[in-house]
Amino acid sequence: MTGIPALDRLDWQATLFAPALNRLAVMRLGAPAATGPVLRVVRNHAFETLLPVLAPLMQFAGYAMSPVLGEYDDSLNLPDEPYDAALVWLDFSRYGRLDDDELGPWLAGRLAALRAHAGGPLVVANSPDGGDRATRLNAAIDDWATRTPAAAVLRLDRIAGELGARAFSEDRAAVTGTRYGDPLCLEAARTLVFDVLAPFHAAPIKALAVDLDNTLYSGVLGEDGPDGVGLTEGHAALQREIDRLASQGVLVSIVSKNEPADVQALFAARADFPLRPDRIASWRVGWGEKSDGVRAAAAQFNIAPDAFLLIDDNVGELVQVGSRHPGLRLLHAGGEAADTVRALTRYPGLPRAGQAFAGRAADLAANAERAAMAESAPDEEAYLAALKAELTFALDPVEDRVRLTELSRKTNQFNLALRRLDEVEVDRYLTQSDRCVVHIRLADRLADSGSVAVLFGRRADGVLIVDELCISCRALGRKLEDVMVTEAVRGAMRRLGADGLAFDYRIGPRNQPAVDWLAGFVGQPVTGEAGRLNVSADRVAETPRAAVSIRWTHD
Repeated sequence: MTGIPALDRLDWQATLFAPALNRLAVMRLGAPAATGPVLRVVRNHAFETLLPVLAPLMQFAGYAMSPVLGEYDDSLNLPDEPYDAALVWLDFSRYGRLDDDELGPWLAGRLAALRAHAGGPLVVANSPDGGDRATRLNAAIDDWATRTPAAAVLRLDRIAGELGARAFSEDRAAVTGTRYGDPLCLEAARTLVFDVLAPFHAAPIKALAVDLDNTLYSGVLGEDGPDGVGLTEGHAALQREIDRLASQGVLVSIVSKNEPADVQALFAARADFPLRPDRIASWRVGWGEKSDGVRAAAAQFNIAPDAFLLIDDNVGELVQVGSRHPGLRLLHAGGEAADTVRALTRYPGLPRAGQAFAGRAADLAANAERAAMAESAPDEEAYLAALKAELTFALDPVEDRVRLTELSRKTNQFNLALRRLDEVEVDRYLTQSDRCVVHIRLADRLADSGSVAVLFGRRADGVLIVDELCISCRALGRKLEDVMVTEAVRGAMRRLGADGLAFDYRIGPRNQPAVDWLAGFVGQPVTGEAGRLNVSADRVAETPRAAVSIRWTHD
């Protein structure tokens, strides 16, 4: 994550989450020009008007890219220079010679060529023009994106619909190089960075740490009492947004300096609060430091503190917690509650429509009971028998490509090689004859954890090379790692006709659990920053099933 001091991040918030971006205000933030992976802009009209605001937006979002502009080209020729992501930025009014039935298929063909040309995200800005022609074209773009790995749509039509006549500036096109007006270009830049590219590049926010007084409601609980604190429309909207995020699997912790009994009485008394206690996965209420509360919630959730977004009205608290936990995201709730809602809705790293961190809350609620079962069981086999774990393995499930990519890119603790594969790379493992993917789902008698692990392998000289092995933190602690990996490896070896086995590994700042597991599994130390360990095929001759139910699909 690119480093912005905590106080700067808070100072930038009002500018970057304003209802409409102000070009000069954004440029005054003084972000340095972005350096990093190349964002190639394939275009037939001006993109320069977006460039000055991209760097501060990306700096705030926690990633950096270097935009490289191609020459104007209506034909969409393939770029010669390498790039890490591409944006197709076309004014479709220039294609008047193609009729309505020709434009969509022509564009889909050129986009397919671009997709085959390079990996990384491929973003297409759709048509902001109204009318049937634009509607049909945008439908064709949507259809292409749903079928294509690592593809996304920058929906200029939605932005233009909100802006109305301000979306276009035909009279200035000769000067600016584009028909698109400044309001459309500015909002396109923000949407591109915060909503479209962030899911590919920004570190995901997995949990919210939420203050109470003058944040979740108006007033101070200790002074006003449960019935005296106010629920304005803005605060109600904020609670609804937090509830919506919780429904998508974002874990919610209350981190507040209050008496625990008062907070319990508050939620019991206020039936009008949209955010109900059953949506709260952790209660860190007391008079200790909030940085300790965040640390405790992170330990309970089995994630790092930098996977949190802290929402608080007190700048001092935000700065203190941010300094204790570098990388933790901050949201100042000191102004109007409606401003906080708008910022939370757009905050980069949170799941967008169609994304969900499924199963987290249910797993978390079941963890205490699992721990009690493990404590009381006489041995591991008895524990697994009581747990009634069910593992489902799928071989090369193309329909799961997006989730498989998420497991590779977002898993930290049990990520053996840290390759962080993108959708295009995942697609190669799914479709090429010398590669394969094993996707693992987990359920037990307490909760259905869903998708929890993936193995990416390839055959080389008769050996299965495990290029990547990821197990979600939600599946750890149930003593199932050996079962999952052994069965997945056996399936991959059958699929590829391999008779040998090796694991690639890379040691990073957080994946020690995976490294320790590998050392125990192969019976030899893991040395150096990266390498490959060969394993005797006898080690995986039989899956240690114990009391675990195993089944295969797509076999």
